[in-house]
Amino acid sequence: MVWQLTAPQCFFIAIIVFGILGLYRGWRREIISLVFILGGVLFLMFARGGLPQFVFVNLPRAINTLITGTAPSQPASTVSATDPRSTLAVGAFFLAVVVIGYLVSNRAAPKAASTAEHILGVIPGVVAGYAILNFATNSLGQTSLFTLNVNTPNQNLISSYLLVIFIVAVVAIIAGLIAASTRKKGGATTPKK
Repeated sequence: MVWQLTAPQCFFIAIIVFGILGLYRGWRREIISLVFILGGVLFLMFARGGLPQFVFVNLPRAINTLITGTAPSQPASTVSATDPRSTLAVGAFFLAVVVIGYLVSNRAAPKAASTAEHILGVIPGVVAGYAILNFATNSLGQTSLFTLNVNTPNQNLISSYLLVIFIVAVVAIIAGLIAASTRKKGGATTPKK
């Protein structure tokens, strides 16, 4: 028996997982980690070719020059976008940015105290999942370095489900507002001394 995930199943599982993670962590922590994730995506959009070139060619040449005291006589080689080292460098950098973002958000923001904070955490959690999945399918899914028996969603599928992300955000905002208003009503009836 072979069980293989289809592209929509893979997409919805990822979005549900990140939504639950956002629900657990709260909106403050998720916003901070989302900033790191989107910053990493934007950086890699513009530095996709330059990062592997720096890591695998320029940095070793600079270290060699510092250690030996002489500049290399040969011209620098180039790392192509199809080189597995390129995918490895980009994937490792993006993973490091995501992990650092989650660690910083755990230190910088307090735990979610109310139900509304938890519910509103779903929005940045789902957006973070969308950004990670979008980056993974665009950058890391186009190489033969990684082979999984999962049909990762292509760009057209992810773009077509952007409406689902919007609907989840609207539902989470409404639920968060309802949770916040019920808490305020309950707190107003207790007398203060």
